[in-house]
Amino acid sequence: MVHSGMCGVEETVALLARRGLTADIAATASVPWGPVLRSRRAWLEGQGLAGKAEEQEELVLIRAHHP
Repeated sequence: MVHSGMCGVEETVALLARRGLTADIAATASVPWGPVLRSRRAWLEGQGLAGKAEEQEELVLIRAHHP
């Protein structure tokens, strides 16, 4: 699954493991913010998820499978 770095990646990996899957972070990439994140900048800053000058989002590829 592709996951935003703002969304608790480690928590997602742990949840998948608790559900019986083997999960790990397979890859990451930094990409420019798209229109959705730009439109929510004030909220993201207010939640502490983004800094004022932030313009990049980390995308994380999480791979999970049954052992």
